[in-house]
Amino acid sequence: MVEKMSKIKTLKILTAVFIFICLLIAFGFTAACRETISIEEAVPDDEALEEKAEEEIPGEAPTIELELYEGPVYSQDYNVCYYRIKATVTGTPTPDLEFSRDDSNGILGEYMVQVNLSGSSDTYTLSASVSSPEGTAVSNIILNWGCGELEAIEEKTYTYGKKELEYFFETALGSEFGASQPEIHKWTDDVRIKVNGTPTSADLDSLDQVITELNSLIGGISIDIISRDSNIDIYFTAVDKFSSIEPDYVTGNMGFFWGWWDDTGAIYKGKILIASNGVSQQERSHLIREELTQSLGIMNDSYQYEDSIFYQGCTDIIEYAPIDQAVISLLYDSRVKPGMSQDQIITVLDISWSS
Repeated sequence: MVEKMSKIKTLKILTAVFIFICLLIAFGFTAACRETISIEEAVPDDEALEEKAEEEIPGEAPTIELELYEGPVYSQDYNVCYYRIKATVTGTPTPDLEFSRDDSNGILGEYMVQVNLSGSSDTYTLSASVSSPEGTAVSNIILNWGCGELEAIEEKTYTYGKKELEYFFETALGSEFGASQPEIHKWTDDVRIKVNGTPTSADLDSLDQVITELNSLIGGISIDIISRDSNIDIYFTAVDKFSSIEPDYVTGNMGFFWGWWDDTGAIYKGKILIASNGVSQQERSHLIREELTQSLGIMNDSYQYEDSIFYQGCTDIIEYAPIDQAVISLLYDSRVKPGMSQDQIITVLDISWSS
């Protein structure tokens, strides 16, 4: 009987020890699991680390510089004179890059393009732009036939931020006279100017100078003086004849332009009136620059900048202010299309900016 009771006690003790060991093991595993969970929650995931790193990196406005690295080279196989151009781009975050033309169809890589010219009179203004939430920059480079007597090259770079965009939207959306929707109007074909009336030699020199400067600022089209098949007629004549030349002339203006565009907003015809009496030669030179520039699609005046060619007040300045150059260049950025609204322009330029 004693032996049986001893066995029962022993069994109970062993059972108690077994239960205690099981509880100890279970508790240990649970603690370990809890400890592991605590450790996992204390360590942020890769995505959170990346977001934090991005937040700590300050933004930097984009810049672009175009460089001719090959050319002019004549290709007998294709009978063209070609140039190869490289873009050097900076900015944080890395900005998007867009060229107005690439005859290599992308085979040279993201930052290099080729432009083929087909004859000794052929010329092209290559435009390249970069944009990011920090801003936009544009660079143009003029390419002339160089496989002979002509050579390239002339380069200008323009950067525009909030100030330039505000001025662009004020001057390039809508028009000073006539009914016009707040949308982009611009030329998509080459501008061919015919001179009429009685210009002075200084008038013609001023016109040539303005055309040269505009061709260095805009991309995708060219401006030339021709003798036939014009799409812009410029008249140098007495003010009292203005209304007979253009019935929509607004009395009191010594210089005036009127333009026509299609349903898409693309300008296809223009008329410019410059007074041959009642103004000085410098004032006429100013009017030539202002009216020709506005006929390209920058149709509004403004009181913001007195040194601007688009200043609403009385002025006789005969050169573009830096902000004018930026506005003209932006209008003929390849991403800015006829008919676009302000919101659409901000979207295509990919700029985090609002009025």
